[in-house]
Amino acid sequence: MTMLGGVLLLSGCGGDGDGDGDNPAPPPVGATTQAPEPSGATCDQAADTVKNHLNSPDVTSVTVVGQCTLVVVETTLGDDDTAVAAARQLCERAGEVAYTGDINGISVKSRSDAELSNGITGMKCLP
Repeated sequence: MTMLGGVLLLSGCGGDGDGDGDNPAPPPVGATTQAPEPSGATCDQAADTVKNHLNSPDVTSVTVVGQCTLVVVETTLGDDDTAVAAARQLCERAGEVAYTGDINGISVKSRSDAELSNGITGMKCLP
């Protein structure tokens, strides 16, 4: 009988080794419940798509930030009312191609880094 108990112990029978046998098995190595983070290349492609679509001399750069969820359009626009109207047009135009994957927001900024307009998926851009 001692021999049988030794074989069972060596073969892994009898639970997790703490004697109670009621702990569930750990998840497989590499298993995850979270979605993978988007790659930098995917975010860069989205930024390039938006910049090419805008095709405006007012746009200095387009980046995608925050786990690839927000498009930031930096411009040469000032902070006056005319700039706000132009920024809103840029925001609406960016929205035509920006909302793909996890991207759910757009921010258009002035040359002083003030936000002139912003938008979210399915809504008109706001000044």
